[in-house]
Amino acid sequence: MSIWGYSLYTWKLIFKDKGAILLLFGAGLVYSFFYPLPYHFEQVESVPTILVDQDNSHSSRALSRLLFASPNLDIKQVTDQASAIEQQLWRGDVMAMIIIPSGFHTDLLAGRVAEVQIASHGGYLLAGSKALKNATEASLMMGAAVSLQKAQSMGLSTQQAMAGLQPIRLETRSLFNPHDGYGHSIVPAVMVLIIQQTLLIGVTLLLGRQTELKQLPTGSKAYFGMLLTFTIIALLNTMYFFIVATQLQHYSKIGHFGTLLAFSIVFCLCISAFALILGRLFKTRERGLQLLLITSVPMLFVSGYSWPAESLPDLLYYARWLLPTTSGIHGFVSINQLGASLIDVWWEFGVLSTLTLVMIMVGIKLYRPQRL
Repeated sequence: MSIWGYSLYTWKLIFKDKGAILLLFGAGLVYSFFYPLPYHFEQVESVPTILVDQDNSHSSRALSRLLFASPNLDIKQVTDQASAIEQQLWRGDVMAMIIIPSGFHTDLLAGRVAEVQIASHGGYLLAGSKALKNATEASLMMGAAVSLQKAQSMGLSTQQAMAGLQPIRLETRSLFNPHDGYGHSIVPAVMVLIIQQTLLIGVTLLLGRQTELKQLPTGSKAYFGMLLTFTIIALLNTMYFFIVATQLQHYSKIGHFGTLLAFSIVFCLCISAFALILGRLFKTRERGLQLLLITSVPMLFVSGYSWPAESLPDLLYYARWLLPTTSGIHGFVSINQLGASLIDVWWEFGVLSTLTLVMIMVGIKLYRPQRL
């Protein structure tokens, strides 16, 4: 058969295998809807918090009202005993505890720095940071009100006092992530991992069955025919994720289509060549599923996207570029979310191109007909 004939033969094998169809086509659809669901609201809201007011003064009650008005704090209880709350914090019943210590009002009247203590659940960093941010804003707001009263008592007008409190106005704006949310940050990167892993597992599942039946096609024409088929499948999944799914999930998408397509073709060729190598090495149908599932999180970790690459051991820092996901994650996020051009992602594009050539050469050798 010709290359086209082997490609058509591979399509027929896929549509005869329900497991391969599910992984190569169905898994991406399922992941695209259900994976972003936990990040739908983008930010942590209504952090369960307990307020410990040990001062019970006019000033502490004023601060309490500001904390109750904080948009992301859900004050569950107000008490004066911190020890009774610690167990709830350890169990995770509440995410944060704000303590207004005794002497808070006295320190404010004496012109000393008044302290407010915050304890958060370290196992939930987003919830803890949100509680810290809201408590800090409430404390700063009350501190500004106290300073304003002192300035006015010294004879300054309201405008003069306000100018003294805020001599520099800071305006912040989140570029490329307008909601400043976790979903916009992590989901586009995980999409790249899903595209690769579903293809790798699906291909090894399909070719593992052919190896068990001793019907695995060999020869250069068979190799390129299968490579063509799997590249088309990967490209369809990539276009779906970064054009359709991002639109449906309302994630930012400012990349140029031509740049996205060019990068996608190289990435899909690379992961398809990678899948064919693994499909030749794994001799049973289930082996790819068993081994590849547990590698998904480490691949995201070593890519340097969710964890600083500089913190990785030296060996992993350089070896991570041998995985297509490393270049794919940084390249796709830069193009699709940041509007980068191919020149901007020349390193990732070059690494994927080099890996593709090397993997194709290895694949041709692995699929060489065996001499009896």
